[in-house]
Amino acid sequence: MAESDSSGLPSDSETELSEEDDFRGEGRLLDIWGYTERKQRLLILLGMALAAVQGCLVPLMAVLTSKSITALTTAEPGKIVEAMMPVIINIGELAIAEFLLTLAWQKALIAGSSRQAMQLQIRYVRSLLGYDIAWFDAHEPAGMATNLTAEVATLHAFMSYGLGYLASSAAEFFAGVSIAVYSCWQLTLVVGALLPFLVIAGALIGRQIERSFSGQQADFARAANIAEEALLAVRTVVCFGMEAKSIQSFEHELTAAKRAGIKANIKIGFTWGFMNFLFACIYALTFWYGGHFLVAGSNFTGGHVITVLLALIMGLSGLSQFSGFTPKMAKAAVAAKSMADVMHCKTQDIENEQDLQSQKQLPHIPAIELIEFKSVCFRYPTRPDTTVLQDLSLSIRKGQKVAFVGESGSGKSTTIQLIERFYDPSAGEIYINGMPLVSLPVRAWRKQIGYVGQEPVLFAASVLANIKAGEPSMTDDQAMEAARLAGILNFLLTLPDKLETFVGATGGQMSGGQKQRLAIARALAKKPQVLLLDEATSSLDSVSEQTVQSCLDGLHDKLGNSVTTISVAHRLTTIMGYDRIYVLKNGRCCEQGSHNELMMMRGEYFSLAAAQQSAAFEGDDAELLPTGGTTRRSQSSRMDTPNSQSYSRAPTLTSGHSLTSSLAQAADAFGFNPEGEETEQQGGVTARLFVLARPECAIFPLAFLSILLAAILVPFEAYFFNNALGSFYYKDDQEMMLQQIDHASLALVICGLISFVSEVGKNGLFGYIQECLCMRLRKLAFQSIIRREIAFFDGEENQTASLLTALERHMTRVSQMLGQNFANSITAALVCLSSIIFSFVGSYQLALALLGFVLLAATVSGWTAAWAHRPSKPAEQAFAVAGFATTEAVTQIRTVRALGAEEHCLQVVTDSLDTVALHERNAEWKRAFSLGLSNALVELVFLGGFWLSAWLVESGGLDSQKVLLTLFCIVFGLMSASTISAYLPEAATGHHAAAEAFRLIDQESSIDAIDSHGHRDFKDGSITFKDVQFSYPSRPDVKVLRGISFTVLPGQAVALVGFSGSGKSTVIQLLQRFYDHPAGSIQVGGVDLRMFDIAWWRKQLGVVAQEPVLFDTSLEENVKYGCPEATLAEVKEAARLANMDYAFNGAVSWSERLGFHGEKLSGGQRQRCAIARAILRKPRILLLDEATSALDSTSESLIQQALQNVRGGRTVITVAHRLSTIRSSDQIFVMSSGQIRERGTYEELLKLGGLFANLAKSAER
Repeated sequence: MAESDSSGLPSDSETELSEEDDFRGEGRLLDIWGYTERKQRLLILLGMALAAVQGCLVPLMAVLTSKSITALTTAEPGKIVEAMMPVIINIGELAIAEFLLTLAWQKALIAGSSRQAMQLQIRYVRSLLGYDIAWFDAHEPAGMATNLTAEVATLHAFMSYGLGYLASSAAEFFAGVSIAVYSCWQLTLVVGALLPFLVIAGALIGRQIERSFSGQQADFARAANIAEEALLAVRTVVCFGMEAKSIQSFEHELTAAKRAGIKANIKIGFTWGFMNFLFACIYALTFWYGGHFLVAGSNFTGGHVITVLLALIMGLSGLSQFSGFTPKMAKAAVAAKSMADVMHCKTQDIENEQDLQSQKQLPHIPAIELIEFKSVCFRYPTRPDTTVLQDLSLSIRKGQKVAFVGESGSGKSTTIQLIERFYDPSAGEIYINGMPLVSLPVRAWRKQIGYVGQEPVLFAASVLANIKAGEPSMTDDQAMEAARLAGILNFLLTLPDKLETFVGATGGQMSGGQKQRLAIARALAKKPQVLLLDEATSSLDSVSEQTVQSCLDGLHDKLGNSVTTISVAHRLTTIMGYDRIYVLKNGRCCEQGSHNELMMMRGEYFSLAAAQQSAAFEGDDAELLPTGGTTRRSQSSRMDTPNSQSYSRAPTLTSGHSLTSSLAQAADAFGFNPEGEETEQQGGVTARLFVLARPECAIFPLAFLSILLAAILVPFEAYFFNNALGSFYYKDDQEMMLQQIDHASLALVICGLISFVSEVGKNGLFGYIQECLCMRLRKLAFQSIIRREIAFFDGEENQTASLLTALERHMTRVSQMLGQNFANSITAALVCLSSIIFSFVGSYQLALALLGFVLLAATVSGWTAAWAHRPSKPAEQAFAVAGFATTEAVTQIRTVRALGAEEHCLQVVTDSLDTVALHERNAEWKRAFSLGLSNALVELVFLGGFWLSAWLVESGGLDSQKVLLTLFCIVFGLMSASTISAYLPEAATGHHAAAEAFRLIDQESSIDAIDSHGHRDFKDGSITFKDVQFSYPSRPDVKVLRGISFTVLPGQAVALVGFSGSGKSTVIQLLQRFYDHPAGSIQVGGVDLRMFDIAWWRKQLGVVAQEPVLFDTSLEENVKYGCPEATLAEVKEAARLANMDYAFNGAVSWSERLGFHGEKLSGGQRQRCAIARAILRKPRILLLDEATSALDSTSESLIQQALQNVRGGRTVITVAHRLSTIRSSDQIFVMSSGQIRERGTYEELLKLGGLFANLAKSAER
C-alpha cells in the first residue's frame, strides 16, 4: 500500500470534481461568454436574433418611401390618397412590428445580460477567493471591488443595449444592401466597391481604440487603488495632513486616464468621419452611376434607382447609428478581457477552486499526531532574494503546547503561515503524520486549525454570524458552546440582542478583550485539532489580558490533549508552562527546549528573558511585552472608536440577524433618492455639469460649431437628394438630368468632406470635454469624501467599500451620458430642428403639422425613458453590500483563509446580487417598453407625414416637388433624431448618477483640514482639558468622557492608563481634532483648540499608533509620509533613531514597495517605520498610543531610548498598558468610565493603593 494510504489521510486529488469548469476558449472574450450559463446565453442569442429581425425591417422603409414618392408624383389627380393608402397601412404594420420586436429583443437582452453580469461578478469573486495568498501579495487588493464594479457596469451597459443595436445595425446594413441588390444588382455592385474600405478602416482603427481604452482602464484601476487605500487608512492620512497629497496622487492617475480617453475619442472621430465621407461618396456614386445607367437605355426606372439609394441609406444609417456605441463596445471589450485575466489566471498552486465549490463535502482528516518541519527554507514569492527561514527542523506532537519566540522579523509568524499553508516551503518539507502537507486537501486541512491573531478581524455582522463564519452549518447551540469555552457567553447573554448583536465593521463595536475572546470562540467553533495563537493578548490592558490568557490556559483543562497549541510570543511569561519553546533568529532555530531548559542554557532565550526581567524590575511589570506577528491588522489603530466602549455600554450595540442583513445597514452610501422625489439640487444637474466644465469654455464654441455644422449639413443633403431624385423622372431632357445629377453628386461629396471635419471635431472636442469633466467630478467626489470629519466614516452607511463602489457606478453612468452620446443627441436635436426650419421652404402646412408630431413623439419618448430608467434604491443598496463584502474578503484574505470562510463570503455576495437581480427583473419590461415605443413612434411620424403629403397634394393643390422637399427634410431630420432613443437610457441613469455625485460633493465637512485657517501661535504650549464631555456622533446616548480636567505643561511627559474602553484614546483623538467636544474646553496656550488652523495644528503632532498603517509605496516614501520634503539623509537619520536595522542591512531596500498596509513587513518592522515617520516630522507634541507594542524586548529598549533622546523639550502624551514604559512620566492620569480617578507620578500612585496599584498588581500576576 502507498504511503499516502498508510497515513489514513486523503490525497488532494480525491477532492477534485470530475467535471471540468465551463468552456474556456482561447480568446479572452470567449472566456467571458464561457462563464455565462446556458439559459443566459440563449436569452442573449434570442435578443440578438430578434434585434436582427427588427433591423431587417428598417430598410423596408426604403421600399415604402419609394412607393410613396411614386404615388405622389405619378398618381392621377384626386386619387393620390387612395394610391397612398396601401403604403400607409404597410407603414402602420411596420410600426407595430418594430414595437413588438424591439420590446422583445430589449427584454431578452436586459434579462440575459443582467443575469450574466451577476454571474460574472460572482464568478470573479469566486476566482479571487480561490487564488493563493502569493497572488494577493503581488496584486494590490485595494480597489479590486471598485474595479469590478466599473467593469461589470461597463460590460452590462453594452450587453443590454449596445449588443442589440449592433445586431440590429448589422442586420439593417445587410438587409439594405440585399434590397438594393434585388432592385438593381448592377448599380449595387458598382456602389458596393467602396464598402470594403469601411470594413478595413473600422478594423484597423478599432484595434487602436481598444488599446487606448485598455490603458485608460489600467489608469482608473490605479486611481481606485489609491482612493481605497487612503480611505481605509483615513485616520493615518488625516493625522499626517496628507489629504491633499492623496488627492494629488488620485488626480495624477486620473490625468493619465483622461489622456488615454481623449486619444481614443479622437481616433473614434477619425473613424466615423472617414466612414461618413465614404457614405457620402456612396450616395454620390449611386446618383451619378444611376443617372448614366438610365440614360444608357436600361430597363430600369428612376424608381429602381431611388429604391437602391434609399435602401443603401437605410443600411448605412444603421452603421452610423451604431457609432455612439463604439466607445461602449471598446470599453466592454477591455472590461471583459480585464475580468478574464483574473478569472483565467493559472496561479492556483495551493488553493483549489474546485474545493471551494465543493466545500460542503470536504474529506475527513483523522487525528493529527505529529507535525514535522524537515530542513524547511522559505522565501516570499514577492521577495525571492530574501531568505526568511533557513534549514528549519522541528516536531510538534499531539496535545503539546509549543511556542515560537525571537526578535521581530525572525520568522515566527512565517512559520504560522506555513502551517496554515498560506505558502509552501521553497525547500524542505512539512509533514503531517509522516505525509507531506502539500498532499493534503488544503481546505480540509485548514478546517482542523483554529487561529487567533493579535488584532483579530471580525466581519461586519452579528456575533452569531461571526462565530459561524468558518462553519456555516453549525447550530446555534454549538456556537453558544464555543462562546462558553471562550469565556464570553455570559457577557453576550447580558446584551439586549444577545448573540444577534451587531459587532460593527472589523468588530469596531467590541472592546479589545471582547474581540479577542470572540475570535477565540470563532476558532473553537471549528473544533480544531490545532490552535494557532499569534500573540493573542499583547494588545490588551493587564486585566483584559489576564481574562483572555486564563481562557487560553484553561482550554487544555476543558478539552484535554485533543488540541495542539502553537503560539507566537514575545512576552515570555505567557509561555513559561509550555512543553516546548523554539527560539528563532534570522530564520533559524538556534535553541529549543522547555522554559527551564532554555534558561539553563544561558543563550539567546536567556538574553530575551533577562531583558524582560530588567524591564520588570524597572517598571514592576514583567508581563507587558509586544508581538511580532505579520498577519494583517485592521486599518484603525487601537483607539477608542465610536463603539469600543466598556462592557457596561455594550447593550447599546445594534443588532443584525445575518451577515447579509447586517451589511445592508452599511449600504446606503449616498442617501439615494431614486423613487421619484426630485430634490432641489437635482433639477439643476445639467446646469451644474456645464458650470463644472467652465475650464473648457474656450472649447465649447468649437465643439458646438462642429455639431452645428453636422446639423446644417442634413437639410442641405436633403435638398441635393430632392434635386437629384426629381431629375430621374425627366428623361426627356437627358442633358439637363445628367447635369443636375452631376451637380448633386459633387455637392454630396463636398458634404462628405465637411462631415469628416465635423465628425472629427465633434468626437475629439466632446470627448475632451467628457474626459475633463468626469475627471473633475471624480476628483471632487473623492476630495469631498477624504476631507470629511472622522465621524462621517464612523457611520455604518459610510463604509469605504460602499462609498467607492457606489461612486464608481455613478461615474461610469455619468461618463456614458456625456461625450459622444451627448454630442450625438445634441446633433440629432439640431438636425431635427434645422430640418424642420428648412422644411418650411417647401410646404409650411406640412412642416407645421409634422412639427407637432415630432414634438409629441419626443415628449413621449423622453418621459417613458425617465420613467423606465429610474434607479432602484434597494438595488443600489444591495449592490453596495456586494461591493463591501468583496472588499472585506480580499483585503482580509488571510482571515478568510484561516477560517475557511470563502463560501460564507461568496454567499453574502450572491445573496446581495440576488436582490439586485430581483429589482432588475421588475424593471425589465418598463425599459423594453420604453425603447420599443421610441422606435415605433419614428415609424408613426413617417406614417403621418406620408398621409399628410398625399392629402395636401390632392386637396390643397400643392406642388408635389415642394411637398417632397419638406417631407425629405423631415424624414432626414427624423432619422437623425431617432438616434436619440438609443441614448435615452444612459441619459436617464446618468442624470440620476450625476445628481447623487453632486449630493456627495455638496456635503460640507465640520472639521476641514484642506480649507483651514485660524490661529497659528503655540504661545506657552500648555494643554488644558477643562470639564470635557464627549459622546461619539454615531452613538450620542453613550457618554465616553464625563467632564475630565487636566493640564499638561510644555515639555512634560504624561501618560494615560486605565482599562479598555475607559476613554484614553478618545483623548488622543480629540487632541488630533478628529472630533470636536460638545461641552467643556480644550485649550492650547490658553487658546481654544477649535480656533487653531487644523492643518497647522496637526503638523505640530507626531503620532505613533499601536497598529500603525503603512502604504503600498516604497519604504523611503513611507518614512517621508507627512514630511515629503525631507531629504534621504534626514530619512536615514530618523530610521537610525528608530532602530530600522532592516533598512540598513539590506533585508528591505529603500525603494521596495511594502504592499497593502505594509504587509510585507513584520509587525515590529512596521512599528519602527511608524516611529521613524513620526520622528522625521520633528513635532512639538508626541502622541504615543502603545508605540512599542509590536517590538521584541531588544528593539523596545532601543526605541524607548530613541524616544527619550528625541524628546528634546517636546511634550509627550502616552497611552499605555505596559506600565514599565511610563515609569519616568511626569504625570500619570488613571482613567475609568470616562473620568480621571487618580493622578500623580508612578511612585505616588503606587503608594495611593488605588486603581493604578491594582493594575500594577494584575500585571505582576
